[in-house]
Amino acid sequence: MNQRQINRLEMFQATNSYLDDHPNVWSGIPVISNYKKDLSDVIDAIRTSATDQDAAQVFISSSTRQLKRQIAERLDIFDDILEAYAEDTENAELLAQASNSTSDYYRLPNEDFEAKSINTFTRLEKYMEQVKDYGLIKEEVDDAKVSFGAFQDRVGKPRSYQVASRIATQSLEDLINQANDILKRMDKIMNRFKRSNSRFYYGYQAARTIIDN
Repeated sequence: MNQRQINRLEMFQATNSYLDDHPNVWSGIPVISNYKKDLSDVIDAIRTSATDQDAAQVFISSSTRQLKRQIAERLDIFDDILEAYAEDTENAELLAQASNSTSDYYRLPNEDFEAKSINTFTRLEKYMEQVKDYGLIKEEVDDAKVSFGAFQDRVGKPRSYQVASRIATQSLEDLINQANDILKRMDKIMNRFKRSNSRFYYGYQAARTIIDN
């Protein structure tokens, strides 16, 4: 994996993370959810393709820590949804289980982080139907599972979830081109926010910027 490819992967990840941080803005538009799922799948495939390349090892190590934090942040958001539901239904057991912060996940050793994350995904599956009205979207949970699978790959553990992917085995450069194509299509949809939510739009554009090292 050369520096140019690493720079593009960092941009893909930054864009994906930015969308993770603002689901309330775009989650009501199904095509964006589809594009984001496709982007997550390609990022996962790029990471897997790059793992065995010596030039990528330092980046992959750093990427693993970033990936762990991203997963922790997303699980925190999911827990907030479960907490709201638990409070409304006076479910004390669920409230206790879901009262977690990002740091409650991220600070754990990898093995404990893995176990805690699996427990949270299990709860999400159990309450998926009940909390739909609270903003929990199955595609976002599946997206988080894809990232969690990539994390398990990085730390040498078998994947807990095999989320269906539309990405076939491809070369690294083909995968990068595919991610670029997904983002070009997404850009056209994001133009709708240029006036209605300019802060989100320009934040998205900043995340889409490639920083050449």
